[in-house]
Amino acid sequence: MNIEAIENGSRFLNEMLTKCKASGLAFKVHYWDLRPQHYSNHIHKHSYYEVCYVLSGVGEYQDEDTVYGLEAGTLFVSRPGVWHQIRSENGMGLMYVAYELDSESSREEDFRRYGRNLETGNVVFKNADYTRSIHYWLGLYHHASCQPYNEIEDLTMMAGILLTSLVQPFGQEGNVSSPSPARSTDSTRYAVLRQSKQYIRDNLSRPLKIEEVADYMNLSTRQLSRLFQMDGGDTFLSYLRNERLKHAEILLKTSIASLKEIAADSGFQSVHYFTNVFTEQMGMPPGEYRRRHLD
Repeated sequence: MNIEAIENGSRFLNEMLTKCKASGLAFKVHYWDLRPQHYSNHIHKHSYYEVCYVLSGVGEYQDEDTVYGLEAGTLFVSRPGVWHQIRSENGMGLMYVAYELDSESSREEDFRRYGRNLETGNVVFKNADYTRSIHYWLGLYHHASCQPYNEIEDLTMMAGILLTSLVQPFGQEGNVSSPSPARSTDSTRYAVLRQSKQYIRDNLSRPLKIEEVADYMNLSTRQLSRLFQMDGGDTFLSYLRNERLKHAEILLKTSIASLKEIAADSGFQSVHYFTNVFTEQMGMPPGEYRRRHLD
């Protein structure tokens, strides 16, 4: 398998092929891509389909609260609006395509059938390297790697046939990857909240706003606010303030940094504001707290 040819082919397709059509279905392509070493991403969702094929390596795919094992030859789909995550400790070779159906340019019956099959069918399909779709996909990338500017019409037809056929394995009964029984997962909601909190803790020294964290997690600010409120009634701002105070408390106990440095490292705008908030929360100013607790 020529990885360089696949990379060159995906770059050419991203440049030249953003729309295609076949068998009554029209597609808008967001991107064609290849990752020779894909590790882990954060839990997210998007508004389009993303079909991935594992070229090498092993990993896991989480679809909502279900985890599937991944290995070379596995095909899997991320559906619109569904929380998902790819994980791999040692990295996987992945090629993938992201697209949506163009309802205005597709036959209504075919449009509904395609969406229904991907929405209700299987999520992960093993041993896909024997399917027509994968041979067609690799062939498309290899042909595109030659940069055939005079054959765009042929490439467009090939791409349309590929995206039409990609739905077929997910509707089959055989070779379906079962959820991993040895892997228990928390609710996706709590996994998303956990990652949001980790992002906050990693960026405490900066003037964080809910819009930034929501954008990082591919959420709306309303969705993120609801997640915090469902987790013990905390608001985003109260959680952020408490984390800043916890960080400052640790620094007061374990460092000789000045109050100005501690305030800045904890994300408070000034020493005066830090002192007021800390005193209100802890019942004593930070200087006195340090004298009592510094080892």
